[in-house]
Amino acid sequence: MASLLWLAHFLCFLLFHLHFRAASSLPFSFNSSSPAMPCQHDQSLALLQFKKTFSIRSNASPWDFPYPRPYPKTESWKKGTDCCLWDGVTCDIETGNVIGLNLSSSLLYGTIHSNNTLFFLPHLQKLDLSNNDFNNSQIGQIPLEISYLAGLVSLDLSRNYDLILKATVFNEIVQNLTQLQELDLSDLNLSSVATSSLMNLSSSISSLALSSCELQGNSQTT
Repeated sequence: MASLLWLAHFLCFLLFHLHFRAASSLPFSFNSSSPAMPCQHDQSLALLQFKKTFSIRSNASPWDFPYPRPYPKTESWKKGTDCCLWDGVTCDIETGNVIGLNLSSSLLYGTIHSNNTLFFLPHLQKLDLSNNDFNNSQIGQIPLEISYLAGLVSLDLSRNYDLILKATVFNEIVQNLTQLQELDLSDLNLSSVATSSLMNLSSSISSLALSSCELQGNSQTT
């Protein structure tokens, strides 16, 4: 009986030792997650240059409940830091590409020019510039640059009062942003856009908002 008991203890010890050896030989990454890829340097520079083109004004983003209270998101954007950690910026954790930019209600004041480095972010999937003051920017002057953002699935330019979207650039959006699922142009000046142009929007559109945009027969649908 004693010999059987000793044999049982020996086998338990042997099995434990073999299990420990096997576990210790597994790759370290099995129990740890890989760190996120930092922001791509060229895209970080593009965002910093974009920041420089605007000033911060307390009245640039009117606050209306239930919308979030405006605050200057770009103030967290500092040279030499990972742009994936900046307020309003979303990156692909595997590539470090900037895929989302949410600057809604960020107190931005200034003009969107045709050479704005915003259009040097070709991996963008979501762009929200709503509720700022872009100083009557003539967005109609930049059809080619908007086409660089062909990967957009969500675009929100709403509540930028007096922001002009000309027919030429609207048609460019229709032609090039074929992956769009959400589009909000409420409160923009679309007076030169023909309502018939809406028929050419991508079939992938699931949410379209056009309220108060000076488009004849304008409405909001979702």
